[in-house]
Amino acid sequence: MGKHIEIRIKTNPLWSEYISDLLINRVGCSGVVTEEKEFKDEQVTRADIETVKGYLPYIKNFDAGAIQKVLFDDWENLVSTGVNPDYMGSWTLTAREIKEEEWAENWKKFWHPQKIGKKTVICPTWEDYEPGQGEIVIKLDPGSAFGTGTHPTTRLCVQALESVIPEFNRKITMADVGTGSGILAIAGIKLGVSHAIGVDNDPSVISVAEENAGKNNISDKCEFYTGSAVDIKGKFDIVTANILTEVLVEIMPDLKKLLNPDGILILSGIIKRKQPLIEESLENSGLKIREIPEEGEWIAPVNIALSAVRF
Repeated sequence: MGKHIEIRIKTNPLWSEYISDLLINRVGCSGVVTEEKEFKDEQVTRADIETVKGYLPYIKNFDAGAIQKVLFDDWENLVSTGVNPDYMGSWTLTAREIKEEEWAENWKKFWHPQKIGKKTVICPTWEDYEPGQGEIVIKLDPGSAFGTGTHPTTRLCVQALESVIPEFNRKITMADVGTGSGILAIAGIKLGVSHAIGVDNDPSVISVAEENAGKNNISDKCEFYTGSAVDIKGKFDIVTANILTEVLVEIMPDLKKLLNPDGILILSGIIKRKQPLIEESLENSGLKIREIPEEGEWIAPVNIALSAVRF
């Protein structure tokens, strides 16, 4: 029977997705759990949200100190750039040895149906939910992929999709860069998009996204494959990208190329303090900010191509 190392990081919930990214990409965790919230009518009814848990294959001489140093170094770097440490939590680490089935099932205890927009409800595949009037339900099992809808960056994207999709009076297409569990592409289809493409640079999440599309009976309307914005062919009415700010800046020209002349770009994963950086990148790429929804320390600019702006 396999074993894993479970590491627990104490943090402010607003930084849970940032730390999750560190654990996956810097530490090498095979899975991450944010002990998230139980929602009812967009309100938290139960929560243990100050802990992010990551899982590593068991090794005999596990060095928790090396991982703690990675976290503290990043914490100090953020503070040096102006982030208020009072809002970040301690980022202290504890670790323990667990059995494989324990980490594979543990996170399911903390995730229940939740409404993340005016009408979008995310429901785990192992639970039932009776939708209310006008609600759409997305059945989801994130597996090892990011994207359960519980983090502000994902909620902001879904809420933006709810807002912009009805503005089109034709069949529309969508591309989702950094698709993870496929949640945004699936939400787009459920909200009225005719066809969606999702890409991610992590090959392991593509099967997760495909399975989630199947669970929502929309496999014929979705296409998922490994890659980034540069690997997508064609033009789209809506492009979403919920990834780190620095990556968004790097691929902004590629995102712009994916837009139809009247297309809409929805970005997320952006901490408020990095807003000037993203605004400059958008301006340089000929994109105009239409609005900037925000939640906590996160923002999600909704942008349109300058060619679609009426001056």
